[in-house]
Amino acid sequence: MNELAKQNKARRQEAEALRDAVKERRRASVPPVAGNYPLANIKARIEQVLSERFGREVGAWEVDILDRSRFGADLAVRLTGLLKEGGAKKYIASHVPWIVEALESPALSDAVAEVGQKGIYVNIRLADNWYLSSVASIIALGDRFGQNDSRSDHTQIVDYSSPNVAKVLHAGHLRSTIIGHVLSNLHEACGALVYRINHINDFGGFGFMLEGYRRFEAHFPQEMGNNDRLLAIYSIRRSLERTVAAGTHLEDAAESDREVITTYFPGVTTAHALQETYQDFVAASDAQFQRLEEGHAEEVALWLRMVEWSLAEFKSFYEALDIDIDFTIGESFYLDAGNAVVDEAVRSGRAYQLTDEMVDEEVAKLEVAVENGEITPEVSAKSAALLMKDIGAIVVPLPGGERLVVRRSDGRSIYATRDVGAIKLRRDIFDPTDINYVVGQEQRVHFSRLFQATEVLGLAKPDELNLKHTYFGFYVDAATRKKLSSRDSVSSVNELLARSVEHFRAKTAESGGMTEEEIDQAARQLALGSVVFNDLKKDMKASVSIAKDDLDSVIADFEKSGGAYAVYSACRARAILRRYNRPLPQAADIASFDLNDQEALLLLRLFEYPEKVAKAANEDDPAVLLRHLLDIAGIYNSYYASAPVLQANQANEFRLLITKSVQTVLVNGLDICHVECPPKI
Repeated sequence: MNELAKQNKARRQEAEALRDAVKERRRASVPPVAGNYPLANIKARIEQVLSERFGREVGAWEVDILDRSRFGADLAVRLTGLLKEGGAKKYIASHVPWIVEALESPALSDAVAEVGQKGIYVNIRLADNWYLSSVASIIALGDRFGQNDSRSDHTQIVDYSSPNVAKVLHAGHLRSTIIGHVLSNLHEACGALVYRINHINDFGGFGFMLEGYRRFEAHFPQEMGNNDRLLAIYSIRRSLERTVAAGTHLEDAAESDREVITTYFPGVTTAHALQETYQDFVAASDAQFQRLEEGHAEEVALWLRMVEWSLAEFKSFYEALDIDIDFTIGESFYLDAGNAVVDEAVRSGRAYQLTDEMVDEEVAKLEVAVENGEITPEVSAKSAALLMKDIGAIVVPLPGGERLVVRRSDGRSIYATRDVGAIKLRRDIFDPTDINYVVGQEQRVHFSRLFQATEVLGLAKPDELNLKHTYFGFYVDAATRKKLSSRDSVSSVNELLARSVEHFRAKTAESGGMTEEEIDQAARQLALGSVVFNDLKKDMKASVSIAKDDLDSVIADFEKSGGAYAVYSACRARAILRRYNRPLPQAADIASFDLNDQEALLLLRLFEYPEKVAKAANEDDPAVLLRHLLDIAGIYNSYYASAPVLQANQANEFRLLITKSVQTVLVNGLDICHVECPPKI
C-alpha cells in the first residue's frame, strides 16, 4: 500500500469514529414532536373536527394568523380545495355554515372562545386559558422550544467553507461558512442527523507547491512563516504565468511580477526564456503531482506538512467566527474512490475516452451551427478549443449533449474525479439522504453537471439521494459593483469586523454599568451578529456591497438589517427578568389575567416559531426565520413600551411569563442563526 493510501485508510477510520460520535450525540437529543406544539396542535384539532363534520378529509385548507385589534379574532380558516371547486358564492352558501357549526363543537371548547364569518373566511377567537397553557409550554421547554422532529427521517451532509490550502481565505469563504453553519443548525433543530463537512482543497495544483518549495526554499527569509512560504510559491507561479501569457520580455512585465521573477528566476529575461522556464516549471510540477498521487513517501510527507501549515492558519478564522466544523476532510481522501468510479464507468460504458474522431465530428457540427446562424464563430472557436484540449480525456456523457471530464488525458485526476469519489465515499460512510453544497455561484455549472453525472454513473438516483447546490453572491465594490478580488474582499471584511467591534464598543460603553470585559464581549457579539444577520436576512443569491472607502456607512447599514435590534430586544426581556430576580410564577397558579389584543398577536407569533424553523430548514433559507424574529422583536418592543411588567415593586405575573417566552424564543432563534445575546447590554 502506498503512503497516500495508508493516510487515507487512517483518515477513514477517524471519520467513521467521528461519525459514530455525531450519531450518538443526536440519539441523546430527541427533539419535541412538531405536532405537539400549541399552534400545530390546535390546527390539527380544527382539521379533525372539520373532517368529521364533512364526512371525509377536507383537502387543501389554510389557517392565517390575524391581528385581533383589526379583526376581532385570532385565526382565519378557509378550505381552499372546496373554494376552488365551486367558487366563492357557492362556498359561502354551501360550506361556510357547516364550517362555523363544526368549529363551535364542544370538542374545541377549551381552546375556541368565539367563531364568526367574514366572507369566505371563518374567524376564530381563541380562549384566554389556551394562551396561558400555551405560554407555559414555551417556558417548560426552555432552550428546546422550537426544535421539532419534522426532518428526523433525514441524514443531511452540509458541505461548506471549503478553503484552498496554500491560498488566502476570502469573503466567499466567510459567506459559505456562515450560511452552511446556520443551515446545519436549522436541520439539526428539525431533528435531522447532520454531518458538517469542511471540504478542503488540499490536492488540486499541489504539484506546483511541491516543486516550488524544493526550488525556492533557500530563497525564503528565515523569519518567513510556513504558510507565508506557500503563499509566496503561489505568487511566484502566478507572476511567471501572467508574464508568459502576455508574451512580453521581462522589462515589459508589471513591476510586481518583474520583481518576483528577478528574485526567483535570475537571468531569465527574454520572452522565449520565460516561456521555456515556465514550461519546465509546469512539467516538473506535473511530475511531482504524479508522484504524490502514486503515494511516494517523500512527496506525501512534504504535502502533509504543507496542509498542516494552512490548517493552522485557517484556525484563527474559525475561532473568530466561533464556528467548529465536525469534519475537515481534504479532497485527497476521495482520490482512490474517484479513480475506481471512473474505471468502472469506462468498463461499463457509462464513460468513454474522447478520441480525435469524436472531436472532429463535434467540430463539424459546430461549423454547421455557425453556417445556420445558430452560434457565432467566436462561440464555435471557443467550444472547438475546449474539445481539442480534452482529446484523450475520460468523459461522462450528460443529457443535452453536454459532458463532464472526469480524468485528464495524461491519466491524472482532476476536481471532478475527486467529486464523484466524494459522493461514492459519503454514501458508503454516512448513508445520507441529502447532500447540500454551500458554494459560490461561480460553481453552478460544475455542480449541475456533477449531479447529472451522478445519475449517469449509477452512484445514486434522485429518489435515493437529494443533491443540492446552495449558492450565494459575491462581495462587490459598492461604487463599481465589480467583484472584489480575494485579497480585497478578505482585507475589507477583516477591517469591517474590526471597525464594527469599535462601533458597538462605543455604543455599549455609553450605556454604563458594565465592566470592560462585559463591554468587550458585548461589542464582539453585536458586531459579528450584525454581519451574520445582514448576510442571512437578504436573498443569499444577491451580492453584498462593501464601500471600501466608507465603512462607517456599511456598518450602519448592517446594523439596520436588524441583528442588533433583535439582540437588544432579547436582552431587554432578560433585563426585566433579572430585575424581578425571583422564581417565575407558575401558569397554573395565575387565577385571573387580562389578555389584550397586542398580547394575543405577540403570543401567536411566538407559538408560530417552531413552524418557521421547519419552513426555513425545508427551504434552506435562514431569512424565513430571521424575518420572523424581527417581527416578534418589533411587536414586543411596542408592547413593552405600553404594558409595564414591573411597577412599584409589583409584578404583573402574566406579563412576566410573556416576557420570559419572548426572551426564550428570541435567544433560541438567534442561536440557530449563530447570533449570540450578550449577558448584559
